[in-house]
Amino acid sequence: MKSAGIFYFSGTGNTEIVAKMISDSFVRHEYSVDLIKIEDITKSRQKVDAEKYDLIGIGSQVIAFGCPRIVYDFLKYLPDGNGKKLFIFRTAGGVVTQNYNASRPLCRKLTRKGYDVFHERLFSIASNWAVRFDDEVVKKLYETTRMKTEIMCEQLIQNQTRFLKTGPFTRLMMSFIAAISSVALRLVGKDYKVGSSCNHCGTCIKHCPVKNIYEKNRKIKFKLSCICCMRCIYNCPKQSIKLRLFSFFYLPGGYNINKLINSPDTGNKSPNGIIPPFFNKYIVDKEL
Repeated sequence: MKSAGIFYFSGTGNTEIVAKMISDSFVRHEYSVDLIKIEDITKSRQKVDAEKYDLIGIGSQVIAFGCPRIVYDFLKYLPDGNGKKLFIFRTAGGVVTQNYNASRPLCRKLTRKGYDVFHERLFSIASNWAVRFDDEVVKKLYETTRMKTEIMCEQLIQNQTRFLKTGPFTRLMMSFIAAISSVALRLVGKDYKVGSSCNHCGTCIKHCPVKNIYEKNRKIKFKLSCICCMRCIYNCPKQSIKLRLFSFFYLPGGYNINKLINSPDTGNKSPNGIIPPFFNKYIVDKEL
């Protein structure tokens, strides 16, 4: 039996759902699969036993047109590849050309470590940043993504090469924006404020993937290591954590992808929900 190791980082659930879809597809193809959270590796500083896998997958969301810093930290615990096959999957609020270069620096680093990076794919279920998608749109994206993970797994098993490509100008421009954004995101951690409704339950501290949150003198504090995954905001049981200058980042009323997917069909649009521009093409084009 062949084996696959799928390592993923998910802030608020989208990438975790896609990682599980991919895992399920491999299992249906009689693969043995280990599904592992990247933060479990980075927090424990545990070396990855890459030799046990025939194929390795790395997945995360696209944040500010780039890759979350925690994924690069994970590479420290990944041994030299020695030609081992590796694929990359990403999730984003939009399957658009602006996001096509988000994995390019990661691919370069993995190639230098000796991995044969031969396949990448971008998926979308919903947006947890700035714009809320219509509930029925989310469900349709979810079903389409499930189908596309099946296609990807078949292509991976057949050793098919696949990369997302853009023109040189778009590549240069988005690389520049991503580089600036990676620095700016660290400052977002200082824009958080915690309201009086906070009951000091410690949920934000416990679940922050980069240990950016701590408590001092009965006050919740934030360091300069934020990767803006939005987990602390959306997981707070009292909805006490907000942003000041960057308040447009998060969705009023919160975000819960599992609740959206599992809610009964009503035929009604969600409040302020939109149909994103890429939606129709993503639904129709199996190779997008």
